[in-house]
Amino acid sequence: MRWVIALSGAAWILIGAVVVDLWGPKPPTSPARIEAVGAKGDAELGRCRRLGEAAKDDATCRMAWASARAHFFDGCVDGGRP
Repeated sequence: MRWVIALSGAAWILIGAVVVDLWGPKPPTSPARIEAVGAKGDAELGRCRRLGEAAKDDATCRMAWASARAHFFDGCVDGGRP
């Protein structure tokens, strides 16, 4: 009778090990590296990023941001549908 209890205990431990192996925490993976394609306004957006808070008053930065939004939203600067 003891061997049945020992066998069932070992079976539960084995089942638990399999479940933890399949569904347990995974080692952290590094995020996929995203490389931007060299767009025309990247240099200007970088300059605006370096300006910080002063960039909001810079007309060139506002134009670069508008161009980036238009490119991102495929011509719809206001966020509407084309």
